[in-house]
Amino acid sequence: MKKKRINIRDIAEELDVTPSTVSRALNSGKKVGEQKRKEIIELANKWGYRPNRFAKSLIENKTYNLGLLLPEFTHHFFNKVLSGIESVTYEAGYHLVICVSDQLQDKEIKSCQTFIDSQVDGVLAIIGNEGDEFGHIQEVIDAGIPLVLMDRLCEDIQATYVVTDDYEGAFNAVNHLVQTGCSRIIHLKGPDYIFTAFNRHMGYKEGLKRHGIPYRRDWVISPTEKDFAQKLEHLILKEDIDGIFAFSDYDAFGAYDIIGKTGKKIPDDIGIIGYANEPLSTYVSPKLTTVEQSPFEIGRISAGYLLQKINQPSDEIMTSCLKTKLVIRDSTRSIK
Repeated sequence: MKKKRINIRDIAEELDVTPSTVSRALNSGKKVGEQKRKEIIELANKWGYRPNRFAKSLIENKTYNLGLLLPEFTHHFFNKVLSGIESVTYEAGYHLVICVSDQLQDKEIKSCQTFIDSQVDGVLAIIGNEGDEFGHIQEVIDAGIPLVLMDRLCEDIQATYVVTDDYEGAFNAVNHLVQTGCSRIIHLKGPDYIFTAFNRHMGYKEGLKRHGIPYRRDWVISPTEKDFAQKLEHLILKEDIDGIFAFSDYDAFGAYDIIGKTGKKIPDDIGIIGYANEPLSTYVSPKLTTVEQSPFEIGRISAGYLLQKINQPSDEIMTSCLKTKLVIRDSTRSIK
């Protein structure tokens, strides 16, 4: 037999008070005497009372659900962003409706439609797809749903952003390679449709420029190219490459094997720097020098901004650009 769910009316009848008195005692506590409030809370706990979220949402005109759109779950970065978000939203009583786009435009569009149809109170999103079309993100805004975009900028969308300074992070990485004696540095570039790839590429170019090193377009290659391995091996052997700055740690990990096949040694012959400070960075040999982005902080700050926009609606656009940190390990030589 199904156990009857305890409601506010049951508690009110037992203590001979009105349901509204019980409701106030369990929520704000205003206009309820301290002794009576304690009696109500004590009985509610004893009987295992749980608030009816549906009824509460009708009264407050909130669903207490937030949409979260992520490109993927495989990278540690996105998991840490999620942890940062939950550190704020859980305490505030919100639940996350999580959708994963896999970097595909149609999945991003369907996810945003799900958020709108579900009438979520707000949306947090990391966007980026090969279609380079973001009308579905604008539809979320047009539906009156507060939105905060994380990690990646989109010039076509006027919204609150929380990102890291990828330009500075890339510049510092290249600067470190030069300081350790590298002068023939190539860049393993990220996908063109991801804005962070553009910023890291520009930071790489500026890093070379500051040290008077010519920029060569043919020294910028993408791991997504079919003949990537052959191109990288050719550059290492024919151009006497002594430094590599990679868009991500995973791109750097892929370069380790190719460098090994050429007979070159890391870091004696080639210094290499990744991006994101994935946990695997400390397990590869040699341990990877990388750029830390503080993904937990990205999530935490983003969630705080979103709740602020929900509780105090306004058209104000807030932006945070977090500093990066170069984590120096064994894949680069000591500064000369």
